Amino acid sequence: MMKKVFIYSIAGILIMSITKFVKAECNSAHTHIGINPTWRPADWNNPGEGYIDSDPTDNNKLWFFSVPPIHPCATPNWPNWEHTNGNTFLVLSPVKEEEQYITKPGDPTKKLYTCNFPYTKEGGYGDANGLDHIDGWHSAHGPQGAWNLESIDANTSPAWDIYIKRERISNNLLEDDFFTLLHDDSSMLVNDGDVYYLETNWLEDYNAWGIHEHMGFYFWLDKNDEEVYIVISANDASGMYQRSADFTIHFARTIYQPVTGDLNNDSIVDVNDFEILVENWGKSGIYQLEDNDTHDHNHNE
Repeated sequence: MMKKVFIYSIAGILIMSITKFVKAECNSAHTHIGINPTWRPADWNNPGEGYIDSDPTDNNKLWFFSVPPIHPCATPNWPNWEHTNGNTFLVLSPVKEEEQYITKPGDPTKKLYTCNFPYTKEGGYGDANGLDHIDGWHSAHGPQGAWNLESIDANTSPAWDIYIKRERISNNLLEDDFFTLLHDDSSMLVNDGDVYYLETNWLEDYNAWGIHEHMGFYFWLDKNDEEVYIVISANDASGMYQRSADFTIHFARTIYQPVTGDLNNDSIVDVNDFEILVENWGKSGIYQLEDNDTHDHNHNE
């Protein structure tokens, strides 16, 4: 156990140099936690103008989502951490100490990886003006309060008590091949079934009670572990809100992002895409049944 804690502490020191913190405005993207997973703005450019709620029975159900599409650093396929074609969005990079890889105690074939890349919609991956993905948890402060956890005033503590539960990780990993680190180097969610209570704070910028906590994601990967995932859930110990559905977050060492003109979804625009274009030149996918008025008119004649 001491060896495990020692390694986690090393990784924790490293995350402090990787993750950037600012008091006024956070430049790290978080997995947001809100309520009512089927609520949507009718128009993201005017989010306060009406909304769509396809299932009012889930109004008190917790859910996870990424940065909304109106945000300059939004993930491509909100509300999930994935590209619009379903490809993995969250890229992993190796953690190094003095340019040396950190290997897992007892298994030198596995190296330490984390997720800390900057991104914007305009600049894509590696944009220096982007947000770091992904680094912790935040409560949702959406338009009309529809995603907000209940909040009354600064002097009235909320009844809810939200915690994250680690359900499981991908089956190509051992149970101790994944862990999270807080900004104080504390390791959390080390084993399946572990829980972590999110601290409740009065957030002045939002004039509401909420959650804002940084937590890095770390994996021990061997050369064959190209893509991995974790499954988590959000729970409310007070019973005010229903447990979320299981939420899966995918990570990969190599990301295949969509490219305009890539017709076969291999992330390369080449002669294979041109062949598809030639084979389908002039074809139309438009299909429309006659409307009822036209059909009735022709029938009567």
